Amino acid sequence: MGESADKSATASAFSEDRRSRKPPPVPADSGSPPGRFASYWAYFRLDDIVSARHHSDDFVETRAEYIALRLRFMAIFFALAVPLWIPIDFVTIRPEHFTPMVAARLLLAATLLPIGLLTLRKLSSRQTHALLSLAIIAPTVFFVASIAILNLPVAETPLIGYSFMPFVIVSMLGLFPLTLVFGLLLLAIVLALQLALTVYLEQLTCRNVFDTLWTFVMFSGVSLWIQSGQLLMLLKLYRESTLDPLTGLINRRVLMKRLAAETARNDDGQNAFCILMFDLDRFKRINDNYGHLTGDKVLTTTAQILKDGLRRHDIVARFGGEEFVAVLPNANGQHAVAIAERIREVCHNTRIAAPNNEIIELSTSVGVTEYETGEAIETALRRVDDCLYQAKELGRNRVVLGQSGHGGRAAVRT
Repeated sequence: MGESADKSATASAFSEDRRSRKPPPVPADSGSPPGRFASYWAYFRLDDIVSARHHSDDFVETRAEYIALRLRFMAIFFALAVPLWIPIDFVTIRPEHFTPMVAARLLLAATLLPIGLLTLRKLSSRQTHALLSLAIIAPTVFFVASIAILNLPVAETPLIGYSFMPFVIVSMLGLFPLTLVFGLLLLAIVLALQLALTVYLEQLTCRNVFDTLWTFVMFSGVSLWIQSGQLLMLLKLYRESTLDPLTGLINRRVLMKRLAAETARNDDGQNAFCILMFDLDRFKRINDNYGHLTGDKVLTTTAQILKDGLRRHDIVARFGGEEFVAVLPNANGQHAVAIAERIREVCHNTRIAAPNNEIIELSTSVGVTEYETGEAIETALRRVDDCLYQAKELGRNRVVLGQSGHGGRAAVRT
């Protein structure tokens, strides 16, 4: 009867909590429940390669840096290589076509070189994708211009390199770990410009269109396959190096990186954020009495409670052992305490069945602090750790808020 009542109380608590607020969706790259095949299949979900909508902010930034690095070498290489073809043009094309072709080549080089140099700066994901789009569109426009030049005023048969240029551009897209949506968008732009050229040259016959489409689709399929493979591999490596394998939360290294980013945003004091530190009460006793597998179950359950209890844009990490840290952007101390209290209450009402059919009651102590502009992030972490210690000293299962006081001590409030 006692066990049934506890389960009923837990279900009632969760039901009431979910009615009062809509839980945020769990990001697609936040990991998967532990299991023999779970971590393997997590790397091959379709929504991972379709779009970046479910990717975490940290992975989006990591992928953008990877794209920018490859784009830099590609753009600078072609910016230098394109003008080197001018002597070949001088020998192989008609004199009346040579001058406009040189102008087109120099214009392409003048477009690609700044793109390569801009990637030396710190760029956002949107900026990186915009530069990549320009780096693909520019040579496609050059192809259209070069074929038009070679057909006016007197047509001449272009070298095979000119005719094959759209397919080289499609192949170059395989260098980048792009989502299917973005990759298809760039391919559609290249195809549209190629078909527009066919219409301009009045070569829009069924045979020409079929040959163009068939060849383009074959190259595009291979390119998309390589792009998706790179994206999946990058995700796999990212998850293995940044996610805690048990809980699926980000690890301490990524947390510190995200904290550094939040600190940079707070330089002017306009983007307040709070840090929450959770520690499961008497967790060692659970491991000693019921075993480490049950302890792992407690940790994964707690991690899920944290994911459900935080907002979609909040950051949560396993800090070490039974400690978890959450970062709440755009939140003040009072707001953070309300969220921490809500999570603490859900933990308090949660029951987990042990292998011997005993019921384990969970509770957590929580330290809360608001980042103070200009301080080192280590100072804020020490302060929130002091608040957590105070929560333990005051009897556990409670939330303590603290800010800097005189002499550097935390002004604690429960």
